[in-house]
Amino acid sequence: MATVLIAGPLLLVHGDATPTTTELAAPTTVKTGTQTAKATDVSGTTSNAKVTYQQNGQTTPAATYQTNTKTSATQAAKQVSNQDHRGEAVKLSDGTKATEQGVMGHIYVSWTKGNWSVTAVTDTTQTLHTDPTTLASTVNKSLKQNDITTQDVDKGAVTVYSSAQDTTANQITWQNNKQVANVKAQQAATGYQIAKSVISKTK
Repeated sequence: MATVLIAGPLLLVHGDATPTTTELAAPTTVKTGTQTAKATDVSGTTSNAKVTYQQNGQTTPAATYQTNTKTSATQAAKQVSNQDHRGEAVKLSDGTKATEQGVMGHIYVSWTKGNWSVTAVTDTTQTLHTDPTTLASTVNKSLKQNDITTQDVDKGAVTVYSSAQDTTANQITWQNNKQVANVKAQQAATGYQIAKSVISKTK
């Protein structure tokens, strides 16, 4: 079946069953301070879709958004990672209790918000200038401002790096009943914007 290029809210349609970004509530363009990523490809069906975002001139994805529907809520929950919250007790700027541990050149600060589990990862070279809990507090604030960890989900997990990554290492995953949604991004801010757009629509 041929790929058809259409005008309008989106983009590439691979067949009658393939949804558009509008149907998935996914943004067509995501702009941050240093990155503009556009949805360049949509594949799958409404229940199991993938949207790929790229910057102009780049061959590797800047971000992806993917939804999957499993056979049961139990199977869906298994797709959301159980994060490690061991380490030294610390507090974020809003009083949230967290843990901090160092592993192989990185500092991991982890905490929970409702059914969300969050880990902020800082390179040890950055800790010479900024305390890891300060960076984690910024992540915590951004997640709340973008209405991500404020959302009621069955299970959610966030891993955010304090600096931009070459790969889509920043991840936001959540599960509601049988459905799992996952956002991956090179830059945390890009991931926040995509997740903010779609999370309230995936219940």
